[in-house]
Amino acid sequence: MEGTYRLLSLLFIILTCITAFAEADVGEFETLSRRVNAGESTSVDNSLDTIHSSGMLDPRFFEHEHLLDFRLRNILESKGFTLDMVFTGDFVTNHSGGLKKAGSGVDTSISYLANTDLVVELDTEKAGFWKGGLFHAHFFNHHGANPSEDKIGDLQIVDNIESEETTKMYELWYEHTFYLDVGDLSLLIGQHDLNSEFNITEYGLLFLQSSFGINSEIANNIPVSTFPVAALGFRIKWQPTDSLYLMAEISDGDPGKNNGGFDWKLDSKEGFVSFYEIGYNFGNQDDSRTMPGTYKFGWWYHSADFDDVRDTDENDVPLQHNNNYGIYFIADQMLFPGEGESGLGAFLQVGGVPDDRNQVDFYIGGGIHYRGIIPSREKDVLGLGVAHTSISEDLRDVEDMDSHETAVELTYRATIFPWLAVQPGLQVVFNPGADPSLDNAVVSLFRFQINF
Repeated sequence: MEGTYRLLSLLFIILTCITAFAEADVGEFETLSRRVNAGESTSVDNSLDTIHSSGMLDPRFFEHEHLLDFRLRNILESKGFTLDMVFTGDFVTNHSGGLKKAGSGVDTSISYLANTDLVVELDTEKAGFWKGGLFHAHFFNHHGANPSEDKIGDLQIVDNIESEETTKMYELWYEHTFYLDVGDLSLLIGQHDLNSEFNITEYGLLFLQSSFGINSEIANNIPVSTFPVAALGFRIKWQPTDSLYLMAEISDGDPGKNNGGFDWKLDSKEGFVSFYEIGYNFGNQDDSRTMPGTYKFGWWYHSADFDDVRDTDENDVPLQHNNNYGIYFIADQMLFPGEGESGLGAFLQVGGVPDDRNQVDFYIGGGIHYRGIIPSREKDVLGLGVAHTSISEDLRDVEDMDSHETAVELTYRATIFPWLAVQPGLQVVFNPGADPSLDNAVVSLFRFQINF
């Protein structure tokens, strides 16, 4: 919990340093009044809602997006400064299988792990500086158990926030957007989570299984800038139309542990990793019969040396490959729309890499995502997904491993209030760790999330 207190202290310091913004609230109210008197669309009641703070006794308290919605936050957001803190807590229990076997001595108690994320952003145009700029800083604290490492033994990691205990600066970057006649062009530089933009399925973000966040043929094979360690990088994105984008990023080939988030080292021996992605989306269920869908194709290249998983030289030293690479495809498709954002959708992930230098040579995942399956609970989401990881045949030639590890997840995310959600789930992991000595694991998970 010490790390959480540090983040809370940091939050207090930030708020204290910017309290001067609050002095502008009177002027802000006068400006707002002038807009209302001029006949603009904002109603007086809505304007007052924005200006006045809301306490727990306010009947609208349970309708707020944040647990702590206060006047200063609204004033700062109008000036381009946003601050969000999210607490995520998980309870994970391996009921059978995996490392839990007779004589193993593995603790069978419930595992608890949690993340506290603090994100600070400054929009330079709203702040009165220059157009198109965005500064972003992301700090987090992680504490708790490591259920996959200690109790399950799976490769894909059943809980996507599992990490070493740490408090650190995770991301620190600046993005600038140029509004061109042929679309928007944005450039980003700094310490950046590559997986926040690349290799994402929107429907897959519901699930707790890690492979639905980033494909296992990437996460299990190469060091890459993603949770819990981001790396220095440069990203360029061009969006010529609302439906089409092209983007590329090059970043440090091995971010290491990056203790505290400021341990920046670039070493040519570690190489670099570059990602490229093309995405296309179409359809609008509100004004078109075309079902909304998003399709992405990506490829990546890592310039470092990689050991062959099977072949060695006369001294029994693994042969070296000068690089590594892979391709992937991702699809999100609405199947049966309902009212508003509700409806049944499906997603698909596919990725492949060379099997001579990678533990995982192929991955396929996918599932269904049903928002508003209960009519009175239109914000709740039900999901069923399958993540299948194939083990390199070259590796299986020299090691006693199963041909795959497959995880099936059933989960339901219930929005209790806009700032509070709970999410029970169940996962069955077949062939955990692709280890033939381990039985299939049955794992229950329960997540609660508070948006402060």
